[in-house]
Amino acid sequence: MRPWKPPAARATGALLLLCILAQVLLWLMGPATGQSLAFAAGLVPARLTGHVVAPGALSPWLTLVTHIFIHGGFTHLLMNMVFLAWVGRHCEWLIGPLRLLLLFLLGGVVGGLVQVISSPSSLVPVVGASGGVSAVFGTYALLYARVGEEPATLLGVQLSGELVRALRYAALFVGLQLLVAVAFDTAGGPGIAIWAHIGGFLAGLLFGLPYVWSRSERDFR
Repeated sequence: MRPWKPPAARATGALLLLCILAQVLLWLMGPATGQSLAFAAGLVPARLTGHVVAPGALSPWLTLVTHIFIHGGFTHLLMNMVFLAWVGRHCEWLIGPLRLLLLFLLGGVVGGLVQVISSPSSLVPVVGASGGVSAVFGTYALLYARVGEEPATLLGVQLSGELVRALRYAALFVGLQLLVAVAFDTAGGPGIAIWAHIGGFLAGLLFGLPYVWSRSERDFR
């Protein structure tokens, strides 16, 4: 009998390639053009809420998608792509390539909207795949949570052991993101779109719930 081989993670690979190519293109254009493109195609909360108008830029609603594929440098890109390569392929094996793409885009859009709600008049462009990657991680945490937790009740709602474990992952993830945001702000850096991370992660948890409810524990081993 041949040993089992996991299917190729084509969707994950395609997302990695698209983000890398976009960053290389920005680099080739030079710093000035890259900054202009970041404002035109990045998610600027003040544009989406109508506080400012940028003639010649993309539609503010379209930037909910385009901002996902623009990064603030190769370090930012590397952090997101390493994380996506790690969790993306595992999720893709279970939910399939098309759903993985949908999950990634959903997380990016939801994360962007949550960031806009948190700072509606901000002129700082939000860029990067962090919301999409956070959504994939949220689904990953939920799908691969082992039954090591006792069921619990929250606000009168019965939670399974798997969901309790996933929520622990969520608390850890959000805590790490807050620590990173504080560190960047203290160092005088550009800051982190923390609410985009949190919004994407919660979207990933909600996306993964139907798969947990419809499969038994052994399907995730």
